[in-house]
Amino acid sequence: MSYFAKQRQNNLFFIYLGIFLLLEFLSWLAWGSPNISWIILVIISVFILFLLVKDSKYLLYIPLAEIFWGSLGHSFEYNIFNTRLVLFSLVVLVFLIKNIRHFNKLKILKDKTLFFTYVFLLFLILLGIINGYYNQEDFRKVFLDANAYLYIIYLPIWYQVYDSQQLKDIFDILKAAILLVAVKTLILFNIFAQDYSFLNIDSIYRWIRDTRTGEITAFKDSFFRIFMQSQFYLILAWFLLFTKQLKDFKNKHNFLLISFISAALLVSLSRSFFLGVAMGLLFVLVNIFIYQKRYIFLYVFLNLVAIGLASILIIQIFYNLPTYKNFNIFTQRSIDSSEAAASTRTQLWGPMWQTIAQRPIVGHGFGKEISYQSSDPRIKNINNPDGWHISYAFEWGWMDQLVKGGGLLLLIFIVWIIQIYQRLYAKFSEDPILSLTLGATLTSLLIIHIFTPYINHPIGLSLLMLITIIFGLYAKKTNSYH
Repeated sequence: MSYFAKQRQNNLFFIYLGIFLLLEFLSWLAWGSPNISWIILVIISVFILFLLVKDSKYLLYIPLAEIFWGSLGHSFEYNIFNTRLVLFSLVVLVFLIKNIRHFNKLKILKDKTLFFTYVFLLFLILLGIINGYYNQEDFRKVFLDANAYLYIIYLPIWYQVYDSQQLKDIFDILKAAILLVAVKTLILFNIFAQDYSFLNIDSIYRWIRDTRTGEITAFKDSFFRIFMQSQFYLILAWFLLFTKQLKDFKNKHNFLLISFISAALLVSLSRSFFLGVAMGLLFVLVNIFIYQKRYIFLYVFLNLVAIGLASILIIQIFYNLPTYKNFNIFTQRSIDSSEAAASTRTQLWGPMWQTIAQRPIVGHGFGKEISYQSSDPRIKNINNPDGWHISYAFEWGWMDQLVKGGGLLLLIFIVWIIQIYQRLYAKFSEDPILSLTLGATLTSLLIIHIFTPYINHPIGLSLLMLITIIFGLYAKKTNSYH
């Protein structure tokens, strides 16, 4: 079946796309007019509250829509309040009110294996908070470090409201969000590469930076890296479209969309993303061979070449129009370890392992800081010639979890992930496209998390929870999404 069909009855895709476009405009307006930013945040909050009360499905839809689109969740912000925090508070509050008398009927309680894994994970997160505070870390840093993990409170809520018939809407929301993120990436790429005199480039840069939507980094020859954390969900859409492409290579709409997504991923210049996609693709090939005994490597290669050429052409168009710049644009980011991001990771490696060895079982708790020398020019400068830096946020994702929660925290995540794979494979024969898509994206996430922290962030945790409820043992299945 086509999850990205052009038309279907009651298709809400264009409504979702319109909402995302409106939110982009309001985000720009709120950033540019701080005096009305709180008004916009209040109006959005009231509208969200209305939807949450009206229909429980929005307890799932709205958080997913925000995570697919919103990067770090600061698209709207006023003082200590931001989009993600307000939404989280409203969802939890409404769910508690609606289910206060029915807690004994929660689906997650019936799913014993998942329930015990979930409770133990919550316990380890609480232990990490107490441990961090006991070790005299700055409590504010402890909270900020642990805050992202509290996102898993959504799991029993999403599990409770999910129905298999909602999968169509979830993919429509994903499609609208990733289309906007991909086009936004390429438009920003064009704006900064062309440096239009009639636009306030500095304001656009500060809007992206201040709302923590992403990072814009200049390279030589007017080339710019446009990276957004929400681009991770381009990978989910990419695998969904690619598995469809293998089945229906004549679908021009599918090919065009996957080419735009590929172009946006290339412009992100995220080597973690590239490696993750490569390993996810390997997952797809191995499983197609195992379950269908098909040698499709040449066919896959031809599809990848066609998609690659189309995406490069799209990038060249956005880079060189209306003013021609350069044709050779893919030598901009060196893989030399002296490059700032790679250098920071390399210099963190030793101090992190030393810290892990001190408390390998339960870790040091959230907020644990490590001092290390960095060659990053943002750190090593005239005011800090030796490049010493102290931080509690680290690039190495799995190692970060070992530092904060020790082997126990890492182990419980591994147990949860194994459960997801087991349930995914149990449903493989029923829906191979869905299983391949989610399995490949999960595999990508595990690889990306090695180098860039995502599983200790709502973006990665959302994927784990989403796959968990889709393949949940007690997920409601009133209708097929086919």
